[in-house]
Amino acid sequence: MIFKKRKWRVLKITGLRRRWFLNTVAVIGMLGLVAVLVVTASFAAYYYSAMESDMRYRARSTTEFFADYLNQSYNAYYQSCITYAQTFEDRNNIELQFIDASGRMVASSYGDWVGKSPSTSDIADAVATRGICTFVGKNSQTGERIMAVSSPMIYSNGEVIGVLRFVTSTQIMDRQIAIVIGISLTALSLFILLVILSSNYYIRTILHPLNAIIKKAKRIQRRFIRRTKRAE
Repeated sequence: MIFKKRKWRVLKITGLRRRWFLNTVAVIGMLGLVAVLVVTASFAAYYYSAMESDMRYRARSTTEFFADYLNQSYNAYYQSCITYAQTFEDRNNIELQFIDASGRMVASSYGDWVGKSPSTSDIADAVATRGICTFVGKNSQTGERIMAVSSPMIYSNGEVIGVLRFVTSTQIMDRQIAIVIGISLTALSLFILLVILSSNYYIRTILHPLNAIIKKAKRIQRRFIRRTKRAE
């Protein structure tokens, strides 16, 4: 008889912990995951927005710098593009390209541009809208995820004769975002572990005594009911 009573208590404790986990820990875990997603999305949006703003500023200022060359002949213009690309100081972090109106690359800060024709949408959009356009996605030629910003080069007669384009890989940004995700998930896991440990203390110091009081009250109630029936 004693053995059965102890077995019943173990099952009851397990039930308490299961209910506590479903009602508390699971809810905290779901809310934590939502918080991780919100933080990650906010960080990614900020990082990409900052990079795009920087590249758009570069494109705008460089296009304005080339305004004087756009009053010269086509040959002088293209030679200026090649010279500027070859002496571009930030070539290790970002690529500078000059593309003609047909989409063919005529100069690049990476040096090797012969026969290359980038196919991302920012180039055609810049020519069509005569404004700065951005592309974020996979480069179909290399399979690499990139961010590209294109600015139209408008000749003195109003003709769009080409596009000035800045290109950079998003690998570094994506790595930073992955680090943020890892740190957030680690912090969430540690918090959930702390909640589980504190819940064990809560169950041991509060729920178990409370459960014992409830069972004692039920026994008293049953005795009172039996005595009442006997009195009747």
